[in-house]
Amino acid sequence: MQKVYVVGGHIVDNDDSKGNVFTVPSNRYSEFNMFLDPLAAKTVLESSLDIELIPLSSQRKAASFPSILKALMHADHTPESSFVHRLLLLLHDLQLKHRLYRHMDMFLGEVLGAVYLVEGLNIKPSLRPKPISIVANSTSSMNGQIIVDKLSASSVEVLADFSTEEYYSRLANSLGNKEQSAVIGSFEEQTALWSRPP
Repeated sequence: MQKVYVVGGHIVDNDDSKGNVFTVPSNRYSEFNMFLDPLAAKTVLESSLDIELIPLSSQRKAASFPSILKALMHADHTPESSFVHRLLLLLHDLQLKHRLYRHMDMFLGEVLGAVYLVEGLNIKPSLRPKPISIVANSTSSMNGQIIVDKLSASSVEVLADFSTEEYYSRLANSLGNKEQSAVIGSFEEQTALWSRPP
């Protein structure tokens, strides 16, 4: 294994930005993935593996429904781009109309990991090494927090910044790439292909 990419975590830093564990209000600085299994997070992130961490702060930069929708409107149209556009329109509409869906944009940050894995340098990343420790086996108000620990032997490369404009463009263009689009145009065509003898 050459490198591990981790989408998740929130680094407790000087900027006082909050995590996203809304189910435990006293835990203001954890991110859900790390909070749900802090021991696993500690095992992986404090290992000797070569790790690039895509933290919540970076995910939040990639979590704009209007920006993704605008980029999709300017990309070539494929069945995939049309499907994603309709799905994101629906989710954005739910977010705007219903209070229970106000957090829907947090899932958009998960896509950043896939785009970063494929596009890498094309989104103009800024990586910073950080010595970290993960709080585990503590109270629910602390578990899952990632702290900068200068004494830690564990260091990860943190995606600190990237070009959001380039990110949205690359995401939309990959979905609109006709060469990567599914050849089959409908479920009926696919069923017919599956039904033919070899």
